[in-house]
Amino acid sequence: SGVWQFEGYAYVPSGTSGVSIMQVFGASTQATTAMLRVYNPSLTYYTNPVLIPNVYNKWYRVNVIHDTGAGRVRVYIDGVFKYETHDNGPATHYFKFGVYTQDNPSDYMESRWSGIRVLKKN
Repeated sequence: SGVWQFEGYAYVPSGTSGVSIMQVFGASTQATTAMLRVYNPSLTYYTNPVLIPNVYNKWYRVNVIHDTGAGRVRVYIDGVFKYETHDNGPATHYFKFGVYTQDNPSDYMESRWSGIRVLKKN
């Protein structure tokens, strides 16, 4: 319950594609509530919309805010609002980050993270 925020600095090397690099796991209608994916070379929310058109070989700040009571997810990149949507229903939620295979994955997969923080508003 409550409003939760994931913050971290991400780096995705060129050649990584068809992967999820960050998720809000848990939902009543599917496995995840939110997913940030990389597809040559774009960062997307699931498969659409594009959040960053060229994500490769640079650091950027990711903030994902999940308001469980309102059922809303907001995504910010480098402090700029990029996307808001409904979540996928109540569940036990948690944040995941790393590299998780998705559709049409590349042979090479990597994401690097630093400065990870999880914040909760009561």
